[in-house]
Amino acid sequence: MEPEREGRRERLPEQLFSTFSKPEPEMLHPELYGQLIDRGTDVILEHLKRYSEDRRRLLDKVKGRIKLEQASEKWDGAEKLLTVASDAGNNGADLRSAFAPLYAAVAVAARGWRLVGEPICLAGEPEVWVDEFATSERESLLAAKLQFEVSLKGARKWRPRVVVMDGTLLLNFSLLPAAEATEDYKRDFKEAVGSAVKLLHECKEAKVLVVGFVKRTRANSLCGKLGAPHLRDTALLDLVLERGQYTLPEEPMENPVVDRYRRFAKEELGLKGEEVKEVCDIYSCYIRTGYQTPYRLEVPRYCLDRLGLVANLLYATSEEDGIPFCVYEADKLTKITAAISNVRTL
Repeated sequence: MEPEREGRRERLPEQLFSTFSKPEPEMLHPELYGQLIDRGTDVILEHLKRYSEDRRRLLDKVKGRIKLEQASEKWDGAEKLLTVASDAGNNGADLRSAFAPLYAAVAVAARGWRLVGEPICLAGEPEVWVDEFATSERESLLAAKLQFEVSLKGARKWRPRVVVMDGTLLLNFSLLPAAEATEDYKRDFKEAVGSAVKLLHECKEAKVLVVGFVKRTRANSLCGKLGAPHLRDTALLDLVLERGQYTLPEEPMENPVVDRYRRFAKEELGLKGEEVKEVCDIYSCYIRTGYQTPYRLEVPRYCLDRLGLVANLLYATSEEDGIPFCVYEADKLTKITAAISNVRTL
């Protein structure tokens, strides 16, 4: 018995050493380092230099061609205007045998810089996807659907003047079902389209303005029209827009997602002609509400004549980073961290 105990003692330091010692430093082959860092960095810097030069040349060409308006930073209507803002978050867990989605949405009400009442919270159904291969896309799709639904609940409960969605009114083009998509994915996409159109239609009937406030955008539709499709709109407008300025939308967006919206409005809601256009024609413009990058706005056709009111509201309630107060409050309530996701799947 004693020799066995002695043997354990001898092995103990080695076990502790392997447990608590630092991992060996990772090493990259010198040739790979040269290709990735030395040569790669030079190529990236040269590309950014050309990108900046192209942006400056385009700026000289488009001066006076982009229609701009100025919002009021001291607009006193913000304190009187009841606004609902919504956001959604998702961060599911990719397990060894399946995917466990985790998503939620929140709507808050505010007057100026003051919240009104308690937020409305919706959480996604707990489930496990075993045979879904487009897990991240489907989870994002369901989060968007939930945000449309919580926005509608907020509009019904508080009867605001404006609903501001943190994100797009049009579902992202990348979420369209592929030919090989599962039946569950196709069903969820159709339901998400329905939730979006119902929100827009009901808000139109209630004379509630709806706007999508898009913080991160790669759109290049404006630059494409100006002859520079390789430039992002925000890269150009960063040189054009002063604080409080916004561009005027020119024509509605056209893509397969819009077609799905129109089809739902006709077939499911029974809308016709101009009614469909008022709800499903979505226009895009840009506004600079802070010192950072301009942000993109999405507005339905029925809201175009009140775009100035929306711009005043967003600008008058924004901090230096340009995020409106109500959007910031909704955003911070929907951050689903990795820690939360891990706790749920323990």
